[in-house]
Amino acid sequence: MDSDQTASKRLDDLVRQVRDLPALPTSVTRVMQLTNDPKAGLSDVAHALAADQGLAARVLKLANSAYYGSSRRIGTVSEAVVILGMRTTRNLTLATSCQDMLEREVSGYFLPRGALWRHSLACAAAAQNLARRAHFRGTEEAFVAGLLHDIGKVIMNAYLKAEFAQVLTRVAKGEMTFSDAEREALGFDHAEVGARLLERWNLPATLVTAVRYHHVPSQIPESPLAALVHIADTICLTLGIGLGVDGMAYALDPNALAMLNLTESDFEQVASQTCDTLSEAGPLF
Repeated sequence: MDSDQTASKRLDDLVRQVRDLPALPTSVTRVMQLTNDPKAGLSDVAHALAADQGLAARVLKLANSAYYGSSRRIGTVSEAVVILGMRTTRNLTLATSCQDMLEREVSGYFLPRGALWRHSLACAAAAQNLARRAHFRGTEEAFVAGLLHDIGKVIMNAYLKAEFAQVLTRVAKGEMTFSDAEREALGFDHAEVGARLLERWNLPATLVTAVRYHHVPSQIPESPLAALVHIADTICLTLGIGLGVDGMAYALDPNALAMLNLTESDFEQVASQTCDTLSEAGPLF
C-alpha cells in the first residue's frame, strides 16, 4: 500500500471512529429532507423546525443577528420560512446545529473555548458579503460554507493529540503552513477531515468541495465557493479573529480574488464590514 492509500485509509478510520461528534440531530435531518422534497410545502418545513423549540429559537436568533444581516426582523418560524425561503432556512438550521461542536476548546490549535465559533461566524459573514460583491447566487450557501470550513479542527484536536507534536515541530522549523505540516506529518489536513465529515452528513458536494479546498482554491478553479471561503478566512485571520497557532503563517492565494473578479479594495471593504459586524453582534446564543 503506497503512502497516499495509507493516508486515505487512516483518514477513513479517523472519521469512522468519531463518537462524540454525533450525526446531525433528527430534527435537522428532517428539515433537510423536506427542503429537498419537491412535494413538501413551506408549512411542512416550518412545522418540522418548530417541533424542536431549542433549534427553532437558535435559527431565529441567527437569522436576526448582525452576522447574517437579514434586512428585517423575523418573529416566527413560519415567517422565517416564508421570508428566507426553504433553502436559506435549511442552511441556517444546519449552521446553528453545529454550534456546540464549534464552541469547544481546540487546544491543539491554541484556540480557547468559543474562539473557533467566533472565527467561524465572522468567516460566514465575510463569505456572504464577498458573495454579494462577486454576484454569487448562493449567498446563504457561502454563509454555511464559511461557518463549517474549520470543523475538521474539532476532530483533529480530539483524536490526534499525540501527532500534533510532530506538526508543531515541522511548523517551528521553517516557513511551512500548519496545513502543510499536517499533510506532511499525517498525510491529510483538517480541511480534508472536515470535508469527510460533511460527506458523512450527506451535505451537498459544493459545500464539501469548498471545505476541502478552502486553503488552496487555485487547485479547484471551478469552485467559486472555495475561493469565497478562502478569502473570508484570510480576512478573519488578518483581523486576528480566531488566529490560533495555524493562522500565523496563513497567506492569501494570489489567484483567489481574480477567480471571483474581486479586487484588493473589495477585500479591504469586506474586512471593514466584518469588524463592524463583530462590534454590532456581540455574543450570539
